[in-house]
Amino acid sequence: MLLMMVKMQNISAARILLASPQIPSHVMAQTATGEELVQRGHEVYIAVGSRYSSQESLEQLGLRVITYYIPSDVPFGVNDDFLAEFIFSPQYEAIKLSLAVSAMVSRHCELMLCDNKFMERVRALELDLVLVEPFATNPCVLLLPYRLNVRFVSLTNFYLPWIIRMPALPSFHRIRGPIDISADVPSVLWNSLINTVIYLSAHWRIPALVWNDTLLEKYSSSRRLTWNELILKSELFFVTSDHHLGSPLPVFPNVIPVPGITVRPTKPLPDTLEQLATHSRGGVILVTFGSMASHFPNPVVVKFLEAFSRVKQTVIAKLSIPEGVSVPSNVHVFQWLPQNDILGHRHTRLFITHCGSNGQHEALYHGVPMIGIPLFAEQPSNCERARAKGFGLHMNIHDFTSDELFDNIEEILNNRSYSDNIKVRSAILRDEPLIGPKKAAHWIEHVINYGSVHLRSPAMDLSLYSFLMLDVITVVCFTTLVVLTIICASAVVVTSNIWRRLMYRPCHKKIQ
Repeated sequence: MLLMMVKMQNISAARILLASPQIPSHVMAQTATGEELVQRGHEVYIAVGSRYSSQESLEQLGLRVITYYIPSDVPFGVNDDFLAEFIFSPQYEAIKLSLAVSAMVSRHCELMLCDNKFMERVRALELDLVLVEPFATNPCVLLLPYRLNVRFVSLTNFYLPWIIRMPALPSFHRIRGPIDISADVPSVLWNSLINTVIYLSAHWRIPALVWNDTLLEKYSSSRRLTWNELILKSELFFVTSDHHLGSPLPVFPNVIPVPGITVRPTKPLPDTLEQLATHSRGGVILVTFGSMASHFPNPVVVKFLEAFSRVKQTVIAKLSIPEGVSVPSNVHVFQWLPQNDILGHRHTRLFITHCGSNGQHEALYHGVPMIGIPLFAEQPSNCERARAKGFGLHMNIHDFTSDELFDNIEEILNNRSYSDNIKVRSAILRDEPLIGPKKAAHWIEHVINYGSVHLRSPAMDLSLYSFLMLDVITVVCFTTLVVLTIICASAVVVTSNIWRRLMYRPCHKKIQ
């Protein structure tokens, strides 16, 4: 009887809400898991801003869209114009971009939380779970399940290890970001010191500079609640990278690596793309810079096209071509491309990418080497890791020539080591029993059915200073200092007494 009840519990449909920052690639990471959950018989809803442009495509996946109002005068989404203002500005600074993105995400969160119609509709669903993304520069979306008093799990491509109590040390684990270190595992003291500084800076500067405490105070019921404490209320932490592209992660059972979160079985290409790929001479080179970037300054586009004009392969690219710039006959430009399906095509030989987490893992899954040309955020370290693994090469968008790009294309196409390396690692990734969205969906169902108490480490309930054993270190250091002080003082006293006895010993004459 008990077994039957457990089975009935396992097959019952749950109501699940997806909520993330309104950035296309981040929404895609969630919808891949949402689509898998729909196929497993669950009711899956997704919260998006009213100006989100791809609502119909979400509904086609079986997701039920719930919108919150975004006024027309509020900046919405990270698009080409937004990126151009920062990335290609002569005064580009990563912190300025982070602050701008944080402010935009924070504004969207506030509009969502103060939209009474939206909140009432979501409350009426009586949700079982919310899948959220605590965005690196602003985890404000966590306030949604907190206000609803609903359990939640977190999915993101970036976690500060110590915040989620990942037992990682800067001696062997790197935080992904815009700063590169020459190797995945620092082998010399200097690299370890740099990595330690990055760790400390990330854990204390990022929250202090870009997380919105005012929003937290306004929409939380406790003035004492911190963002770190809210993050730790998550039932699970999904991490979209692991040892396949980076280094092994030291994780507890409630931290689930899900590399390739957007990887799906390859679908047939549309007729136009299939004809291009099938009849390509020497194979296909795919060029995309993600869902957010296709407009580049004219000189950059010209350098791309000059290099592509010299290759024998067919180039399929998602680019905006400036007026008056001619496109070579072997280059075919589109406004949208089914990236995963092209990477999975038998004739695709190279991927030129900004090294976003989604695309990089899709290339890894399909065994396609890459040339990484990062734009911002953690993309430089993503590209560097791919280079260090032997999966491709790393270039600088601000400082490259068409000759350099052509030479790198020729190097990868003519040197089989890049293709061989990534195909071996692709086979290793595919050998796992659950990959990407299937793995995430499995663990979401597990938590809905059984909870997460048995997965949660006691470390999650420790303060950061206790987790890092700073209290123990302080006591040990203080005790050691006291003992050393007592020993030194005792030694001084004993030495002084001995010295006085030797120097001032009275001379007694022998009495005849």
